[in-house]
Amino acid sequence: MRVRSLGVHSLIFRAHTSSRYSVAALLGSVEVDSRLQSLNIHAPIDSPDSLIRQGIGHGNVVVAHSVMSTQTNRITHEVRHIKKEFDNRVILVAGGPHASARPSELIEMGFDYVVIGEGESSFRELLYQLLNDSDPISVPGVVSKDSDTFPLPKSLPRITLDDYPPFALGMNIVGPIEVTRGCPYGCKFCATPFLTGGVVRHRSVDSVVHWLRKAVNERGFRRTWFLSPNALCYGGRGRRVVMDQLTLLLKETKSVEGLDLFFGSFPSEVRPEFVTSEILEMFRQYVSNRTLQIGLQSGSDSVLENANRHHTVQEGLDAIDIAIDTGFIPHVDMIFGLPGETEKDVEASLQICEDLASMKANIHGHVFMPLPGSEWESMPAGQLSDRTRQILGEFSRKKIMTGSWSHQESLGKNLEGNQ
Repeated sequence: MRVRSLGVHSLIFRAHTSSRYSVAALLGSVEVDSRLQSLNIHAPIDSPDSLIRQGIGHGNVVVAHSVMSTQTNRITHEVRHIKKEFDNRVILVAGGPHASARPSELIEMGFDYVVIGEGESSFRELLYQLLNDSDPISVPGVVSKDSDTFPLPKSLPRITLDDYPPFALGMNIVGPIEVTRGCPYGCKFCATPFLTGGVVRHRSVDSVVHWLRKAVNERGFRRTWFLSPNALCYGGRGRRVVMDQLTLLLKETKSVEGLDLFFGSFPSEVRPEFVTSEILEMFRQYVSNRTLQIGLQSGSDSVLENANRHHTVQEGLDAIDIAIDTGFIPHVDMIFGLPGETEKDVEASLQICEDLASMKANIHGHVFMPLPGSEWESMPAGQLSDRTRQILGEFSRKKIMTGSWSHQESLGKNLEGNQ
């Protein structure tokens, strides 16, 4: 496939609240690539039509989406609109979790190119090829309708986080700093093992501090969040706490003058079996958050075992107790409707929620969604009984629980219908 020269070299990266972290990281990798300095880059939240019209007055335009599986209906509508309105003057590119799990679906949707796997390297290489009027299909992980096969993310080269900025500081498109990528646990409801593999990688302390100092000096940063599948696994292989490395990360970050650090609260969490009094006492010296996100997920040991969680309900309760004793307010994730869950299991989870409320912990309620790429992607979506929905609603009214479980029920059904 040949593409026409982009002329003025316009890139419109569609921003959305649910994919803003990906936008920040990918545009960060683009803005430091000297080969791409001529690109006119925009990251609109609203309709890109006016920007596209401006761009195509000088040549073709690339419109990029980082696609989550829960966004496909909205993005399908936009892709059809752009194709109808602008025809082949717009080159559509997709990446993100859904692109890695269902690339052929996005090509059928109308995308010209799909980036599978980690995009920091391949996305900017794709842009470079387009700028030079070349077909980027030779870039590892890039596929199109002309591709014979679609690689799995695990078969593609893994990036080194230190080689790329954590955000687009020059464009002031920022987000949490991803300090850890990958997870060695294969929770069946989670797509992370498929997307980033079981090999855990970390951004070095030097890199974290370097970018934070720049952010403070150039953009007036006053606070930062760290992003990790498990905030307590930094510096190791993901299965135990490496105390000296975790302490070093927090201590050096705290040395950046005038900066507040949030870690272990959303968008990160901690695994219950990692929590000890010693670790949280150390943690509390450095972090500004007083909430701690803990992934308990169920009040039933059999459900946890079936989901391959590698911890028990009691370990979760112990972690919550320790968090409270060390001055944190636990925010506890609970998932209802997991495969194999019985009425007895649901009752156990509801009772745990009552117990947590009496302990002054907060609860974040979820309903199971069969995420593409997860081991349970082909399982039925979670469905709440009328009684469970009523009880969760009462928890919400009492401000015991937050979450969008009703919305997740409908999203899960949509994912199930697209299998």
